[in-house]
Order: sequence, then structure tokens, then C-alpha cells
Amino acid sequence: MKGLVVLVVLSMLCGFGTSKECTNTPTQLSSHTFRYALLSSENETWKEEMFAHYHLTPTDDSAWANLLPRKILREEDEYSWAMMYRNLKSPLKSSGNFLKEVSLHNVRLDPSSIHWQAQQTNLEYLLMLDVDSLVWSFRKTAGLSTPGTAYGGWEAPNSELRGHFVGHYLSASAQMWASTRNDTIEKKMSAVVSALSACQVKMGSGYLSAFPSELFDRFEAIKPVWAPYYTIHKILAGLLDQYTLADNAQALKMAKWMVDYFYNRVRNVIINYSVERHYLSLNEETGGMNDVLYKLFSITGDPKHLVLAHLFDKPCFLGLLAVQADDISGFHANTHIPIVIGAQMRYEITGDPLYKV
Repeated sequence: MKGLVVLVVLSMLCGFGTSKECTNTPTQLSSHTFRYALLSSENETWKEEMFAHYHLTPTDDSAWANLLPRKILREEDEYSWAMMYRNLKSPLKSSGNFLKEVSLHNVRLDPSSIHWQAQQTNLEYLLMLDVDSLVWSFRKTAGLSTPGTAYGGWEAPNSELRGHFVGHYLSASAQMWASTRNDTIEKKMSAVVSALSACQVKMGSGYLSAFPSELFDRFEAIKPVWAPYYTIHKILAGLLDQYTLADNAQALKMAKWMVDYFYNRVRNVIINYSVERHYLSLNEETGGMNDVLYKLFSITGDPKHLVLAHLFDKPCFLGLLAVQADDISGFHANTHIPIVIGAQMRYEITGDPLYKV
């Protein structure tokens, strides 16, 4: 048995070391402004030319493919492949000895400082935002009535990134309330959470986004789409902040239901195709999905949350870091820095030395 454990670990490390080149290096498509102009254009020839080499470079399949059958034939096998690596480090425990974060609830700024003035500016901006405008596209996607007017920019109803600003709002407002105990911001952020919950309930599957799930169909088919998991990460992170900083139990329930939905989506990709297919899709920007899922697991202890977090660790990138290979120049920073932060969270939550940053 000990020999098997050593063999599995060595195969994973070797898989990391020999992984194929990741994509999502900076190109014109890395520019959000350029991507918006391209997707909004009616010039199909230009679109075809720009997307001609989209996702041609295969991603790494070695780290997890060695552990996962190409077809999961029995229901009782569902977790066996995914939990194998976790069982190598039984029992699961934190590595400990980290600096303790001081709660925002226990920190107040000096009213005579420029920092307090900056905080007040942020508070005024958050209070200025309108609940109906923030959730407009969520309601539209859910088939609910849409009072008010949608915001523009990245939140415009025709933007494929719509909804991610709302996730930022949930995080910012939770942090602001913890820092100020402002009653108005508490009521407004609670109203946003309640409105989003109504959208999630209306759709009935756990899915919650300002855009339809068709974007994930394209993501899983390796077709051009503008980073849908990037937005989902922001929404999940915002809901967790509403729970951890503002004690909103409804927000945690919503986050868990969302993750159930996406766990099933990823599982279906692996069952119907392969884990390589899932990892290939990660060459599109996915934000800090691994990070937020490890945080969720630290709250719930649900093995599914740990499994899904692992599946958003990008082996062809983190593997290079694990073996300290000097071969990461040219990677798109906005895509890969969140993955590194997630790797650090994996280390803090599981004590896995391979992911010590």
C-alpha cells in the first residue's frame, strides 16, 4: 500500500513537471475593451479571424487523468477518484501557525485621518447605487419583472460579463458594514441578497447569474465566450462575504445551492467527455474559483466543495510552480494570479505542502 501511495504521488509530480503549455497568454483577446468590441461587432469575418486559433493548445491531462476513469460507470465510484489524493493526507488538517486576521468588526478608522475620509467616499458611492439597477439583468435572466434601469458598462444587458460588478458590490458592502455598522448600507445589501435569492428560486436549479446558462454551454464546448466563471467567482465571493462579515445565513444557502449546480455541470463534462476536456476549458479566465471554493469548504466541510475546488486548480500552471520551473513568463496575470491565491488557500485549508506558495 505504501508503494502505491508513493507511485501515485510521483505520477502526479511527474505529470505536473511534464505538463503541456497552458494557453491564455496575453493577446488582443486579453483586453476586455477589445473583447467587448469584437463580440459586439457584426463583422463575422473579423470575428472568425480573431477566434481562428482559440484554445488550440491542449491543456495538461496528466495530474488528474491518472486518477480518474474516462467513464464513471457506477454511482458508488463518484467520489473515489476525486477523494484519493485527499485520503493520502488523512486526516485533513490545516498546517497552522498562520497570522491571525483581525476582524473588520474590531477595526475603526480615526475620523481625522485621510483613510477615514476615503472610507466615507466609498460609503457614499455604495449608498448611491440602486438595488433595482444592480439586479436588473439577474431578474431579466430569471424571467422576473425588471423595474428600474440596468446599469451600463460591464453591467450592460448585452455584456457577457454582466453580474460580476454585483458580486463586487456584495463584498464591498459587507466589508463596509463590518467597518462602519451603517444601517442604510445594511438594508441595501440585504435587499440585494433577497432580490438575488428570488431570482435563484425562480430558476429553480441553483443557477444564479445575470446571463443565461447558455454561456456555460459554450464554455464547456470550448467555443468563444467571455469568462463566465470569472463572474460566478465574484458572485460566490460576495455571497460568502455577506455570510462571514454580515451574518446573512440566506447568502450562504444561496452559495451552496449555486455550487451544487456547478458541481453537477463539471461532473457531467468529466463523465461525458474526460477530465482533459474540463481542464482544456480552464484556458478561459475563471477568476478565483478555486479560492472561493476552498473558503466555502472551510465553512461547510462538504467533500463536494473540496472536489470542485481541486478541479479549478489549473495543473498546467500550478505544476510549473510546484516544481519551481522558471517558465511562467507571458502568462495573463489577471487569469493566473487568482489561481495562485487559491493555491495558497488550499495550503492553508488542507496543509497540502505541494501548494505552499
